[in-house]
Amino acid sequence: MAPMMMMASPATRAAGFGRGGHVRSASVPSQRHPLLTHVDDQLRALRSWTSDPGQNPLALAHVRALLCVLDELTPLMPLSSSSRLLDGFLALADAYGSFLAALLALRQHAADLRAAVRRRDPAKLASAARAQRRAAKELAGLATAVARCSPIHAAAGFSSELEVARTVAEAVSDTAAASASVFHQVAFLADAAAATALAVSSSSSKKRSKQAAGEEMQKDVAAAAVAVARLQELEQCVGELESESEKVFRSLLHTRVSLLNIHTPTI
Repeated sequence: MAPMMMMASPATRAAGFGRGGHVRSASVPSQRHPLLTHVDDQLRALRSWTSDPGQNPLALAHVRALLCVLDELTPLMPLSSSSRLLDGFLALADAYGSFLAALLALRQHAADLRAAVRRRDPAKLASAARAQRRAAKELAGLATAVARCSPIHAAAGFSSELEVARTVAEAVSDTAAASASVFHQVAFLADAAAATALAVSSSSSKKRSKQAAGEEMQKDVAAAAVAVARLQELEQCVGELESESEKVFRSLLHTRVSLLNIHTPTI
């Protein structure tokens, strides 16, 4: 609901002018805007999840919820601060673009590795496992990079405009931290699944006596089943994460466009 407007006295209107005839922006009321409280709530929820993801280490729901609120808040951004935050949103959007490409490649690596495990092809298994571990390493590097996405904060002082700018800057930093957590978790799962598959290959290549062959064969079959199950789980997680990441990516682009519109208004 829009805030109630009150008539100001001539003295009050005159006080609204600073040096150089500056007028306080009418878009941000002097009292704290209700949207800032909403953003604070989403920030607390996101920070709580980042510190303790629990059973949902790959969830992006809190990131999406925060970006939805920011989309409503960005029109209130002052021009001087919008330019400083553009780079932060661009860095996040670039990170999610790279993440989506990495997820697509990882899903294919997992499918190739799963097929090699089922066929008991040591050469293809080793090759697919190496490819998946390289993908995991790239994801870990991407996680480290996105964690550094922290925009320059607004200038010191207090005003409604500066409070909006500082809140958006905090949101960018917290989104980066949460994203890094998700990226790291995917990298960990990918590397662990590849290691499990490699263990199957190593076990299958060992020479055994005829007496031990039967017992070891059963163990190999069980180990292969575990490896296949972990790879299937990885593929499923990656598929679901692709959809969520695509939504986050689009939200980041939309927010950045909103900031660009403030920075370069249409004439």
